[in-house]
Amino acid sequence: MTTSQLILELSLIGTMLLITSVFLVRSYDKTDSVGTKIQKILTGLLGAFMVMAGTVKFFDPFTTMFAKQITLSELPFPTLSRWVGQLGEIFAGLLLLVVMIGNKVLPAPIKYKAMQLSTLLTTAIMIVAVHVHLLPSVPAEVLPLQSKPPVMTLIILGLAWLNTFLYFRKK
Repeated sequence: MTTSQLILELSLIGTMLLITSVFLVRSYDKTDSVGTKIQKILTGLLGAFMVMAGTVKFFDPFTTMFAKQITLSELPFPTLSRWVGQLGEIFAGLLLLVVMIGNKVLPAPIKYKAMQLSTLLTTAIMIVAVHVHLLPSVPAEVLPLQSKPPVMTLIILGLAWLNTFLYFRKK
């Protein structure tokens, strides 16, 4: 990992945490249950993470690594797969951020649909990511964190499902 790559990653993570923190402070409510507070934090962090993960794939070295992942995994329609992966992550993240930011002003059916669509997109993207991680033809050097086991992918998937469970539990 190069110094410039590390600086880029740290600046993106710092920006993500700052933006999420601002919106979490704005949506703080003393009367929220512990589950609701956890759900709000998860929504913000997952939303910001998904936007960041999709956005960094437009910049080197991430764009090159992502293109190699797709090529080596032999996913169908490589160009389409690349765009769907990137834009799908960004869109899923934006949906979560809309739910978090517009929690008090959006009608409940819109929030529910946004949460459902975000979870569906995240699940599909993470299942494809697990598949790519497990392929022997895809080396660890082109994967996120250069790790062959899909640990981070499964954590994100689990957190997305937990977030959705907590969100719809209060319904």
